[in-house]
Amino acid sequence: MSKEKQDDWKRTQIRIPIGLYEDVAQHAERHNLSLNYAMLELMDRGIHSISSKNKNTDARSIYFGEFTCDDDIREVPLVKQQEKITAVISDIFFKNPQYQLLNIETLDNGEKIRYWYSIPRGESFRD
Repeated sequence: MSKEKQDDWKRTQIRIPIGLYEDVAQHAERHNLSLNYAMLELMDRGIHSISSKNKNTDARSIYFGEFTCDDDIREVPLVKQQEKITAVISDIFFKNPQYQLLNIETLDNGEKIRYWYSIPRGESFRD
């Protein structure tokens, strides 16, 4: 969002369901944003997501990402390492709503986590 003067803004008041308000407030807190800025950011993402869906989004590229639990961290149980990795993966898809999670798998007795996802063809480095 560009830097604008207050005269360039439209002031409004909205009513939103409590659950949605709490989700926005949590997003703002997690990302160290003001509630107002978080609402603007999420609305902007939603509008751009909808407009990109109206374009040809059928063409997608498939990728995978991989995380390996660290054997050197003996004091952190494998389950805790997996939870941390899962949170990182979740954050990737929260920040990139245009990505679609296809599959998550564990390999090497749970020490490796691989996730498969697709992205719009126009965002692919292979295009």
